[in-house]
Amino acid sequence: MEGESLNEIYDLGVIGGGPAGASAAITAAQLGLRVLLLEAGAFPRHKVCGEFVSAEALSILEGLLGRDTLVADNPRISKARILVDDHVAELSISPAALSLCRYQLDFGLWQKAADTGVFARERSAVKEARRTGELFALLTDDRETRVRAVIDASGRWSKLRSLKPSGSDSWIGLKGHFHEEALSDSCDLYFFRGGYCGVQPLGDGRVNAAAMVRADVARSLAGVFAQHRDLEIRSRKWKRASEPVSTAPIFFAPPTTNDRGMALAGDAAAFIDPFAGDGISIALHSGRMAALALSRYLRSECSLPSALQDYDCQYRDFVEPALKNAARLRRLLQLPKALRVGAVSLLNFPMVARAAIQQTRIRRVG
Repeated sequence: MEGESLNEIYDLGVIGGGPAGASAAITAAQLGLRVLLLEAGAFPRHKVCGEFVSAEALSILEGLLGRDTLVADNPRISKARILVDDHVAELSISPAALSLCRYQLDFGLWQKAADTGVFARERSAVKEARRTGELFALLTDDRETRVRAVIDASGRWSKLRSLKPSGSDSWIGLKGHFHEEALSDSCDLYFFRGGYCGVQPLGDGRVNAAAMVRADVARSLAGVFAQHRDLEIRSRKWKRASEPVSTAPIFFAPPTTNDRGMALAGDAAAFIDPFAGDGISIALHSGRMAALALSRYLRSECSLPSALQDYDCQYRDFVEPALKNAARLRRLLQLPKALRVGAVSLLNFPMVARAAIQQTRIRRVG
């Protein structure tokens, strides 16, 4: 990359160019730090995601992108429907959320990082990250780069860590875009035994269908649609607008905010139940929190362990409650039919619905 030296020592190395990594890189660069951002893939690209940006993330997204048309021109979602068996609950979303596909979001953040002065490299998978004295060495296929601090935002499947799933269930994530003539103005969540599928308008006559399903229930979007009568009927009129993408296995583990002296952000730290709709918000906030905490160390205001501890405390305070509450709702919606119906009926009460949404959202970070 132009302006980059092979012998350069960077203040911060960020591994992974998704929302968490880009948020961390842009934040650090805005603070005047010399930042290297490494991404294994290339942009633009599709990712398995509900593509729902909750209101809690809009201020930080605008702070990262500025007055970007991505935020201004995409649809707002002010209503959600929960469909379980033959029962429907309607929830108001206020303030409204933003519908924004990852194809646009990730590419926009990547470009903004480069514009902010971040040294951003695509197709640069980090094979190894090791501590060498006061520095870290990041090894890719073609070089070894030294940095003073590291944020790992490489997602759940990073080769840098060996996380093992807990429990016996194997889950799959699936996503595709479809053309739909009669577009709904709500985010619709179809729950069934062994999974769920969210359908949300993206604008331009398209919807995003994103599902999380047990591997023994379905392995394709067509198989997912067949699990819920109303969804199967609705999907008959759809025309494919993108190739489906998938990710597996999906598993849930207790949040971990650092590993061998490196801060973890986004899905690398923890994975929230997708139906909660706060995954992008958590990614953006955790990347920013990690960058702000490490900036204190990089400005010689504290030690690295102290900075990592500060980040962990903020994460436990602002993010962990949402993870726990989303897990409780996931278990509730997988109960036997009679109990599931009762749970959904409660969501028709505005106070209960508001509480359910608020409890699965990250607390606002100052």
